Amino acid sequence: MNPRRQFLSIVIVSFLVLHWNISFVVAIVRKCEKKCEEYGKLVYEIEASPVLRIGAGSNVVSRCAIVETPLIVGGIKAKMAEFPHMAVIGFGRNLSDVSWLCGGSIISERYILTAAHCLESRDNGPAVMVRVGITNLEIREDNFQERKIIRRTKHPDYQLPAKYHDLGLIELDHPLELNSNVRPACLETNFQPPEKQAIATGFGKTSYDAMSTNKDLMKVQLDYITEVSCKKSYRFDLGRRYLPKGFIRNFLCAGIIEGGKDTCQGDSGGPLQRVLARPYCTYSIVGVTSFGKFCAMKNSPAIYTRVSSYLDWIESIVWP
Repeated sequence: MNPRRQFLSIVIVSFLVLHWNISFVVAIVRKCEKKCEEYGKLVYEIEASPVLRIGAGSNVVSRCAIVETPLIVGGIKAKMAEFPHMAVIGFGRNLSDVSWLCGGSIISERYILTAAHCLESRDNGPAVMVRVGITNLEIREDNFQERKIIRRTKHPDYQLPAKYHDLGLIELDHPLELNSNVRPACLETNFQPPEKQAIATGFGKTSYDAMSTNKDLMKVQLDYITEVSCKKSYRFDLGRRYLPKGFIRNFLCAGIIEGGKDTCQGDSGGPLQRVLARPYCTYSIVGVTSFGKFCAMKNSPAIYTRVSSYLDWIESIVWP
């Protein structure tokens, strides 16, 4: 074969192979992304039209309750169904005496995403119960659902006393009844979310010196804090027993450097989230509340487990 023609053939074949590979990569969609689209449709419900005339049918209506305004310590009360994926986790050695000490996020009909340290309490025993569809721990609202926990799975690399890989999955005894007010959130697939802020939610303390957790679901808007600034805030903790490897990329830091807004005790396991443009009226879980220093104090941002770093592990259990 003519050397020039052979060279051109190799170039053409290489281009086709490269083009095919690029197309193949683009075509890949994660399981969690497919589920995100599926669950996003739950915000719409079919509503029968009043029968005022022959042929009157039904309408598809949105039940979106997200309040897209800037806003927990320094936060405000969440509205009914504003965070339809929010879960609260109860602990106890028997079901008749449950303490609601951690938060979580619905990510499927059977699974709640939370922190590994929220799977068992040294003082209160294992996590035994989950409640969803509520904005107040003492009121059984219309969307209230309660499930027993049948399996608690911590990330295999989570090893106390270290704080790394603080992620856990809770399996419920039977599926949740999904609707516009109780529905899963999406899992963040971007390593670094595009926005500069995110929203944290929880039933935790509303001040560092509060005697107990809060009865109302609170929300607060927080800034993403750079790794450099976060390391500075934790400079005396890096290298110690619970942070022996220092600050790792799977950490996500958020708070208000000036203080005044933060997550606190009782918010652990709950979501750090952002509102997606698509699917409509759906949140993406960016981080899971892990640990902090002093709630809402100056230069004391909290650390969240970065969800995008653990998608393979989550998918292998929730959607095998």
